[in-house]
Amino acid sequence: MFRRFRNNQDFFEELHQQYQSQMGKKVLLDCEVPVLPSYHKLLEAKKKCYPHDLEISERGARVKLQALLDLTVQKILQITGTQIDSSTEGLKPIKFEFCKETAEYIKQEEAALKEEIKNIDSTKWAGLEISHELHMTMIDGKVATIITDTSSASACNICLAKPTEMNKLSEVFSRPVREDVYKYGLSTLHMWIRCMECILHISYNMDFELWTARGANKQLKAAKKHLTQEEFKQQMGILVDYVKQVFGTTNDGNTARRFFRDYEKSAEITKIDKGLLKHFAVILQTISSRCAIDIEKFRTYCRETAEIFVHLYPWFYMPASVHKLLIHGADICHHFGLLPIGILSEEAGEARNKEFRRVREYHTRKFNRMKTNEDLLHNFLISSDPYLSHIRPKYSNSKQFDFFPDVKELLLLPEVVTEETENMDLQELQPEHDPLM
Repeated sequence: MFRRFRNNQDFFEELHQQYQSQMGKKVLLDCEVPVLPSYHKLLEAKKKCYPHDLEISERGARVKLQALLDLTVQKILQITGTQIDSSTEGLKPIKFEFCKETAEYIKQEEAALKEEIKNIDSTKWAGLEISHELHMTMIDGKVATIITDTSSASACNICLAKPTEMNKLSEVFSRPVREDVYKYGLSTLHMWIRCMECILHISYNMDFELWTARGANKQLKAAKKHLTQEEFKQQMGILVDYVKQVFGTTNDGNTARRFFRDYEKSAEITKIDKGLLKHFAVILQTISSRCAIDIEKFRTYCRETAEIFVHLYPWFYMPASVHKLLIHGADICHHFGLLPIGILSEEAGEARNKEFRRVREYHTRKFNRMKTNEDLLHNFLISSDPYLSHIRPKYSNSKQFDFFPDVKELLLLPEVVTEETENMDLQELQPEHDPLM
C-alpha cells in the first residue's frame, strides 16, 4: 500500500514523527518495558477524537457544533459515574481565532453561535436519542456587558443601576430587572477576583474615605497600596494587585481563594471588618460548591451582606460585580433550577488559556500557520476527550478544604447515610422467608 504526499515537507514531517515514536518505543523495549503501542495504532486512536467537520485557516480553527456534540455524547456514553462539569478535562474547543476582541466581533460571534445552537438536532446513537440544552455561561463581565447592550461596564447589566445608585438598597431592590440576562450566569471565578479587588480598594481609600482618589489623595492611596502589598507578601506569601510585565495582574482565582480562606488575616492586613470578609467568603464558597443552593436562605444572607457593606462603608460605591452577586445572585441561581450555579463556571476556559500558550509553543509545527492551528485544535480535542480523561491516571496534589460551617447552612446537601440507617434499609429489602432455606 502506497501513500501519496503533497510535497517533500509533508513526507519528512511524517517520517520525523514515526522516527520519534519508534525510537521511544525501542528505548523502552531495551529496558524490558513494552508499554508503547505501534505508531499506526496511536494515529488511528487520535483520529477517533476528531469530529468530522473541522475548519482550519491561517487565522484560527473551528469545529461545527453539531459534529462536536455528536462525538462528545458518544464518548460520554462509553463511561459511567464520571463528572466532568466545569473541568479542563471536559472543555471542548469550538473555535479560536487570532484577532482583536472588539464589541462588534463579540456580537458577531454571539449571533453566529446562537444561530448554530438554534439548528442543533438530537444525537442518535446505539438506539438512544439525546437532546442538548446549552447555556452561554462561560463568559466574563466584559463580554456580558457587550452582549447585553449595557452602556457602561460600571453599570449593572440586569437592573441598569449606575455606580452612584448601588448603595441605595431600598431603591435597588425595587428596580425593574431584565430577567433574560439571568441566562448568562454569575461568572463565579471572576466573582472571587472582583470581591477581593473591592476589599482591597476600600482598604486603599480608608485614609480619606472617598470613592475615587484625586489630588493629594493619590499619594496616600499609592502609599497604602504599597504597604498592603508588602504585608500580604510577607505574612501570607501572596502577591496582590501587582502588574505583570506581559499582561494583566497577579489577581487570579488562586490568590482570591487564599485571600478569603484566611479571611481573619486578610481583615487584619486590610483593616476591613472581619465579619464582612467572612460573609463574602461564605457567599463565594456557596456559589462555587457545585451543590444545590437553598435559594431563600442564600437570598437573605446576600441581603444581610449588602446591608453590612453599605452600613460600614457608605462612601464607597459597590462595584457592579459585587452588586450583581449580592442583589441578583439568588435570582440567577434560581433561574437554572436544580442545576447548581457552580458547575456553570468559566474557570475551565480561563485555565485553558495557559495551556493554549504552552501547546502552541512546544507541541505544534511552526513551518505553516495552518499546520500550527491544526495541531493546536487536535491537541485540545484529544486532551478534552471524555473517554481518555476517564481512563487517564489522576495525579493531583491539590489540597481539599472544608466548607465554612455557614456555607453548609446555605446548601441543600444530600443526607449522610449512617451505619444504622444503612442496616435498616438492608433489612427492609430482605424477604421474610428465604426460598433457598
